[in-house]
Amino acid sequence: MSEDRNSTFLSWRSGLALSLLLVIFYLLPLFLADNWLNLITEMLIMALAGAALNLLLGDCGIISFGHAGFFAVGAYTFGLLLYYRLASFGAAFLLAIAGVILFSLIVGWFLIRLVEIYFSLLCLAFSQVVWVIVSVWYSVTGGDDGLNGIPIPGLLFSAGGSYYFVLTVVGVCLLLLFLIRESPFGYSLHAIRDNRKRSGFIGINQKLHIYIAIVISGLFCGIAGILLVVLLHAAFPGYASLTKSGDFLFVCLLGGMYHFSGPIVGSFLYILLHFIIHRYTEYWPIFLGTGLTVIAIFFRGGVVGFAMEKYQSYLFRGRTRNASADREPA
Repeated sequence: MSEDRNSTFLSWRSGLALSLLLVIFYLLPLFLADNWLNLITEMLIMALAGAALNLLLGDCGIISFGHAGFFAVGAYTFGLLLYYRLASFGAAFLLAIAGVILFSLIVGWFLIRLVEIYFSLLCLAFSQVVWVIVSVWYSVTGGDDGLNGIPIPGLLFSAGGSYYFVLTVVGVCLLLLFLIRESPFGYSLHAIRDNRKRSGFIGINQKLHIYIAIVISGLFCGIAGILLVVLLHAAFPGYASLTKSGDFLFVCLLGGMYHFSGPIVGSFLYILLHFIIHRYTEYWPIFLGTGLTVIAIFFRGGVVGFAMEKYQSYLFRGRTRNASADREPA
């Protein structure tokens, strides 16, 4: 009975905390300057990309070194349609999503035939193909110079307008990813991650589930790429680079890949640390890399995993004290 009350209390407290967090995010433009607002918008975009990758990494146990390819396909498809005025903003957004889905379907068809490190390397290979295309096709993509001055509706041109748009889209996408993760499909992915042989024995079609996970993960990562174009009004070849894929992996490991909120927390910490260190030294990768190494060694479950472990330990000690008090004679 007490456990039911505790569960209800935790659910109520979690819902209240989420509601307060949402209110705070929507009120931020009233208190923050544009540069900080743009920084938080970038955090939200990185959080979506990290959560998308984590559907494979944390929920399925598959490492991808090439998720920047999906990110860049979404960004460049959206950017090219607007840059050459081939579609309106809304149509370009939907066509870019369709392009990412098509790219994910094609890439996933090849990826499901490989396992472990070969899967990761083929992901990287497809990402590098995208990087080469956008880097050398100067007549269309602008090559190394990228696409600059992509026309964005005036409502989204300001820091506040782009922030609210990104916040809304990211919120909807994260909710969908959470529902997918907590669905029977998501638990099937967990079974594949924990024990492939046993999951096969109980009738889970592993290749089909992984294929669907690749498409879903690529889709939401592509949407993150679209949102970055909305924020920066530009698209660059670096979106498809190995460094960008590494950023997505880092935020999952930093926050904790076995928790849904892990990549979200990791994204905020990663970009904030990058921003603070970069202000004081041009050698920021040394300090950032050292910090990430320490976290990877001493916080194997990430920041969220470490916090959850301490919280569960606190609850366990509280239950132990209550049980001891109940056993004492009156």
